[in-house]
Amino acid sequence: MLTHLTLINFALADHLALDIEQGFNVLTGETGAGKSLLLDALSACLGERTDTNYVRYGADKADVTAVFSYQPDSAEAHWLTEHELEDDTGEIHLRRVIFATGRSKAWINGRPSSLAELKEIGRLLVQLYSQHSQQQLLEPPYPKHWLDRYNNFAEPAQAVRDAYVTWQNNIRQHQAALDAQATRIQKIQSLELQIEELEEVIQTDYRETEQEFDRLSHHEHIMQDCGYSLNVLDEAEQNITQEIASIIRRLESHAGRSEHLSNIYNSLLNAQSEIDDATASLRQFIDRQSFDPERMEQLNTTLEVFHRLARKYRTQPELLKQEYETWQQELEQLHQLEDPETLAEQVELSHQAFIQKAEHLDQIRREAAIPLAKQLTEQVKPLALPEAHFEFKFEPMEQANAEGLSTIQLLFTANKGIPPQPLARVASGGELSRIALVMQVMNAEKTEAEVLVFDEIDVGISGGTAEVVGRLLADLAQHVQLLCITHQAQVAAQSDQHLLVKKQQTDPASSTIIELDEEHRILELARMSGGVEISETTLQHAKQLRQLKFQST
Repeated sequence: MLTHLTLINFALADHLALDIEQGFNVLTGETGAGKSLLLDALSACLGERTDTNYVRYGADKADVTAVFSYQPDSAEAHWLTEHELEDDTGEIHLRRVIFATGRSKAWINGRPSSLAELKEIGRLLVQLYSQHSQQQLLEPPYPKHWLDRYNNFAEPAQAVRDAYVTWQNNIRQHQAALDAQATRIQKIQSLELQIEELEEVIQTDYRETEQEFDRLSHHEHIMQDCGYSLNVLDEAEQNITQEIASIIRRLESHAGRSEHLSNIYNSLLNAQSEIDDATASLRQFIDRQSFDPERMEQLNTTLEVFHRLARKYRTQPELLKQEYETWQQELEQLHQLEDPETLAEQVELSHQAFIQKAEHLDQIRREAAIPLAKQLTEQVKPLALPEAHFEFKFEPMEQANAEGLSTIQLLFTANKGIPPQPLARVASGGELSRIALVMQVMNAEKTEAEVLVFDEIDVGISGGTAEVVGRLLADLAQHVQLLCITHQAQVAAQSDQHLLVKKQQTDPASSTIIELDEEHRILELARMSGGVEISETTLQHAKQLRQLKFQST
């Protein structure tokens, strides 16, 4: 869960450090106070796009840090382990610095990270729902995606998409085979000639041949230098081997008198051993060397062939073998094209596999749609929609695609005796907002994220409906941590922690967030209910709202 948030020079925040509690947390405040401040900062830490407006006026950068706690076996724990970002403290520190120039930097547990990594871990930690989410209900794909998400159909849905892609790829390959018939034979003959020309030369390793030729070319010089070296090491009247042996004998009697001298003595013994081994190896090397002019001519001829073919095929001599292998693969593929029927069989098999997976997905979607529509109906009714009714409508597509075999519509009616119609056609704005709210809460119950953020999703509701929404969110907060920006006193009254956003007329202006105690919560609820002038009536109403919270718990 989110435990701490620190904002430095972020928008209207000068320096703000905030502890977040488990359960249901609300943010309230007057219009323009900066209620979105905390959510904007959190979004920045989760890798969302930022701009220079987030940098406080007069500052050169904004700095935001979000701290999360997590369980050892959670998805985020496994992600940290995979990316070698785990921390012994059992916490996740996400930091984002936004510069006035427009650049930004990110860190995860103190290590520099990319925005892509922030987004990956962010999706595991936090799920955000905005006041504009109701517009998603009007988009054709939404009912299908919501049905899949609520019932955990992501895996079979992905299997259908993958099978569709395989089928389409096989269709393209088959068509390419048919289109290539005209030029196939000519290309095969060309490749066969090229492969034949290289087949013998690539049996020889170019680098080894080049190295051997270089050694024979410098045979005389090598033998002179090796002979000189062997003479200095072991054969001259005053050679290195004898001199080191003399030094060792002189120091041997003193090695026990000084640890430093002992170390030097041992180092010289090791050096003597290394020199002896090198001398022996050098002598063996000299004894085995012989100059073979015929072998040198043979190597030279081979290298000339390598270079001639490399020029011909516009590559490097050492890459000829790689070219040979590439041509073989191309030739094998072209031979497969000799029988388009084989590819046609692959098309048919992949189509059957796609249809099989798509039919399975369509079946489980239809089976899940009935109870889900019933559950949605029951959840929406308390929100001043007593006669609400939902159905999912499946219609076969003319042509199956990666999304399955059927289009799925969510039908709705708010009035008894009137058949349900497509949601976008019959639902009013207020009805859409309430339906979107319930669908989001139902989704939130299924999410793996431990932190859910609701940004003014209760817009368009009031009175008893808002009270029901508050209880709905409070129940959800028994399982996950909630952060909710709200204008509804009935919703705020159900919270466990109440955070008030206030604008201060400093120079420049700034916003602060304070945690309210019970007395100040009553005053804020009264302000939300009755406006600037707080009367005894609004105070009593605010107290009653809080009592409802305690009675429900």
